Amino acid sequence: MPERFHDFSVAKLEMLSNSFWREINPSAKSCVSLIKLLEVYASKENWEQVINLSSRAVLHLDKIYDRADFYHIWICALKDSFDKDGLVLLGRHLFRMRFFHPVFLSLSLISFSFASKNKIARKIYFYLKKTKGIENRFYFEAIGLFFASQKSIESIKMGLFYLRKVTSEKKCSYFSLRNYLRVLSEKNYVNEMTEVYNVMHERFPFAQEPYLVATLIAIDNTDWKEAIRVLNQIILDNPANSCAILSLCQCYNEIGDYLMTVELLSKNKDTFIDNEYDYNCLLGMTLKKIVDIDFDKNLHQLAIRHLQKSYNLAKFFKFPYYSIEKELNDLKNDKNQKIYDDVEINVINVINEQASEANSLFNDRKVG
Repeated sequence: MPERFHDFSVAKLEMLSNSFWREINPSAKSCVSLIKLLEVYASKENWEQVINLSSRAVLHLDKIYDRADFYHIWICALKDSFDKDGLVLLGRHLFRMRFFHPVFLSLSLISFSFASKNKIARKIYFYLKKTKGIENRFYFEAIGLFFASQKSIESIKMGLFYLRKVTSEKKCSYFSLRNYLRVLSEKNYVNEMTEVYNVMHERFPFAQEPYLVATLIAIDNTDWKEAIRVLNQIILDNPANSCAILSLCQCYNEIGDYLMTVELLSKNKDTFIDNEYDYNCLLGMTLKKIVDIDFDKNLHQLAIRHLQKSYNLAKFFKFPYYSIEKELNDLKNDKNQKIYDDVEINVINVINEQASEANSLFNDRKVG
């Protein structure tokens, strides 16, 4: 059984994982060391490092299931970094590798499911059903994620059954638990999320997902004070956690503290380079709330700018955009803005008239 780690500092884990790269055929212990490092990187949302190391690791290994572990991590990192193109490319690569071992077919299904390529995923699923000798943890997770992505309640329940089967194993990976937790969150299974939270907290003490679950439960109970407390702790541990920052901002919006939301988003602008849609949408919506309460021309223009960006991104990524469009039109047709413009024009006219009158008087004096 793999050695249990108690020191989760990145520096210590990086040192322990060096043996993986020194060995020609990395041992099980070296593989575990590197996987633990990748898990900690993932908990801090350092997806660039996870993708870099996992993609290199698959080239350094000969054993099929060791390679499968790192391919699985690579897929999960691409999903969490919203890289659909990367998922499609990796899915195709894994599908071609099915001739070496059927486990790669299961991984290909996970990759295409995460990329929301439903037609391709369905074809791979039926291909997988005809293949023999494939019943392993990757297979059960693949069909679990596939069924969970369907619309019917029966399919979703079937998907959750398989994902529960995978995550109930003692050697279940941190990334499989994350995938299960994501599905439960998307389907709003709050009670089941609490169970997974307990398992994750026990097996992976460094994980931040349990705190996010605690936040979701607090939000579900409209306990905004508790949600804000937990989210502040998450951000203190990992200042680059953009999801936690967005959730915290939404909590502040719920209690009407819009200025705090604007301050948080403005202060953490660089954190949202890979998540511009959510950033611009939330900031634009919040600025509109402020403008609705107390009109300000500069904030009005800023709200339009951010909502326009989120609207363009929503159309590009085929996200729902009707609510953004409505808020954007409200801002563009704002009566306060028209009144402000009329007042501004009148002021300019008065100034021009006064300037003309002063100039005339000056000329009269020169003649006199």
